[in-house]
Amino acid sequence: MSKPCVIVGCGAHASAVISIIEASNEQYKIIGLADTANSFDPNEKKSGYSVISTLNELLSSPEKYINFNYVLAIGNSDERALVFDRLAQRHFLMPNVISRHAIIDRTVKLGVGNIIGHCCIINSNVTLGDNNLINSGAIIEHHCSIGKHTHIAPKALLCGGVQVFDSVFIGAGATITPNLTIEANSIIGAGSLLLNSISDRKLTYIGVPAKVKI
Repeated sequence: MSKPCVIVGCGAHASAVISIIEASNEQYKIIGLADTANSFDPNEKKSGYSVISTLNELLSSPEKYINFNYVLAIGNSDERALVFDRLAQRHFLMPNVISRHAIIDRTVKLGVGNIIGHCCIINSNVTLGDNNLINSGAIIEHHCSIGKHTHIAPKALLCGGVQVFDSVFIGAGATITPNLTIEANSIIGAGSLLLNSISDRKLTYIGVPAKVKI
């Protein structure tokens, strides 16, 4: 039986999330989208699905919406974390949504609310916390650990044994070499090559090899 779901977020990322939902091995029925703004345009559509509500309306009437599944379509990690926490506080269900075109090893441990896109590879003994966005073609090798609210962009590569704390952004095509640690709120620029662990928060690293952006 199809599981009814609502997509939270109406930006450009919503269409990509819809594609992953439609390619999931789970059967979801998309009811519509909820805008994170204070109002919504009932004529707006994403990939053929209508915007039907706002996040505030969902949260103000939990008894009406509690039985749906909620999938976050928000690319910005900070905003996604805030929305995730608001929904979690009301005990809304946020499933892991995984494209059937992804390869996920049987030993992978998942929290909730993770979105794993097309052609991703997540290898053995990886742990993902909650509300992570693993974008198209990203590779997370064996024994990596990812915290919460992290965005791993398309074709990024995490080699074995990498530990990533919360709210990290790893840009498209970036490479993280084995056994490194990346502190919370770090940013790794697109195409960068990280050779050393990051112990300071809220810094941006770019280049080959990656260095702090000044």
